[in-house]
Amino acid sequence: MYKYREIYSDIKRDILTNHYRAGTLLPTQEFFSEKYDVSRITLKKALNLLENDGLIFSKQGSGTFIRPQIENRDSELLPLDLPVGVTYSHRDQKISSKILSFDARLPEKEEQHHLGITSSDPVYQFKRVRSINEQIYSLEHVVMPTQVAPLNEEILQGSVYDYLGHVAKLQLTDARRIIYADQATQEISDSLEIENGSPVLVIEQVAYDQKGSAFEFSKSYFISNKSKFSLDIHLNRK
Repeated sequence: MYKYREIYSDIKRDILTNHYRAGTLLPTQEFFSEKYDVSRITLKKALNLLENDGLIFSKQGSGTFIRPQIENRDSELLPLDLPVGVTYSHRDQKISSKILSFDARLPEKEEQHHLGITSSDPVYQFKRVRSINEQIYSLEHVVMPTQVAPLNEEILQGSVYDYLGHVAKLQLTDARRIIYADQATQEISDSLEIENGSPVLVIEQVAYDQKGSAFEFSKSYFISNKSKFSLDIHLNRK
């Protein structure tokens, strides 16, 4: 991956986790150039990406500021523009997981295609129900190459993304999401405690790390009348 995209991903994470707070000045270009040991030209490419995302804006003569994000007043609102999991989108709430299955196997053709692996590359597969404040929120079906990092059921009880960040130094920088409506199968209805055939919203995701490699193929199922989703659009006008 190009150096400017690594810098972009690093600063973006710090903004989204409030290391750099909304409404305040972003550190100077001199600071970032020294921190990442890059030229102003490389740094400018990273800042342009952040501006395109609507995360920062510049005021002539004043500097670059972190843009305040649209306030989320609904605890069930999931931001679709951020490729992060439930732990990140609901930081201040109680998150719990119920592991339904966990094993390692060889990948199916669809999984090989999305993850860019061969039929002989083993993958982890796990299914878990995620709850927020003891209320069922979603069913996750995740497939991940075993070479990414070792997993176990204890890890799956918490945030897998946090674990990957600490152990594998992996940063989720991009994701491709397909969103569609479907009917709950018997497995989905049992897991979400809804009637068989009930409408559910499905988010199918391929997640990529800072090197541009796919490390997760997942499908998450949400109860139609209990979950809301948002996407903030920022137009970069010169």
